[in-house]
Amino acid sequence: ECYDPVLSEVKEIFKDRDRSGVSILVPGAGLGRLAFEFASCGFRCQGNEWSLFMLLASNFVLNKCTEVNSFTLYPWIHQWTNNTMTADQTQPVQFPDVNPSDLPPTSDFSMAAGDFLEVYQTPDTFDSVVTVFFLDTAHNVIAYIETIYDILKPGGYWVNLGPLLYHYADIENETSIELSFEEVKKVVKKVGFRIQKEEADIPTTYTQNPASMLQYKYHSVKLVCQKPHESDTT
Repeated sequence: ECYDPVLSEVKEIFKDRDRSGVSILVPGAGLGRLAFEFASCGFRCQGNEWSLFMLLASNFVLNKCTEVNSFTLYPWIHQWTNNTMTADQTQPVQFPDVNPSDLPPTSDFSMAAGDFLEVYQTPDTFDSVVTVFFLDTAHNVIAYIETIYDILKPGGYWVNLGPLLYHYADIENETSIELSFEEVKKVVKKVGFRIQKEEADIPTTYTQNPASMLQYKYHSVKLVCQKPHESDTT
C-alpha cells in the first residue's frame, strides 16, 4: 500500500538512466525495507533512521538473517480485545520473506544512524529523496522540507507518501508545528519545489492485525516534487 506507489514513481522518473548512477535517500527508513527494495532494483540507496529500536531490528534483519522465513514472531500475542477467533491472537508471522543477503554484489546500499536534520547538511547530494510516513515525525515540518530541497541535486525529485499525524503534537514541552496538507503544499512551493503530481485519499494502514474487529485506516497523500534545474531558476 505504501511502498509500491513510491517505488513505481521513482522507477518511472529514472527509466532512462543507469540506476547504478542514481542516488536515493530514504529518511525515516525504519526497518530498512524500502531502502533495501531500491537497492535490490539497482539504485544507489541510503536509509536514515534515528530510532535505536528500529536500528537494532534493521541491523538484525539486514545483516544477520541469511535464510527466508527463518524466524517467527507472534505480533498480536498481547492483543486481548477485538479478536474474532481465538487463534487470531496467536497468529504467527515468519520473517524475512526475502533473503537480505541476496543483494547483487555490485549493489550500493547503506544505513546511516542519526537525526535527519543533523546528518544531512551537504547541498546537492541526492538524485531523489523518498519519504514514507516520515514528514509528520518532525518537530518542525518546514525544516524537513527545506532540508530535502537543499540536499537534492538540481533537477532531483522528492517523492512523499503518508499522513500528517504529527508525532509531537500535544506532547508537553515538545515543539511541534502542525500544518494542514494545504499549508504543506504552500511551503513546498515557497521553498522552490515544483509539484509534478499530487494524489489524495490513498488508503493505508499501519502495524495492525488485519483480522482484528477494530481497524484504523489513513487517507494518505502522495506528492511528487522536483527541484528545478539551475538553468530554470535563473
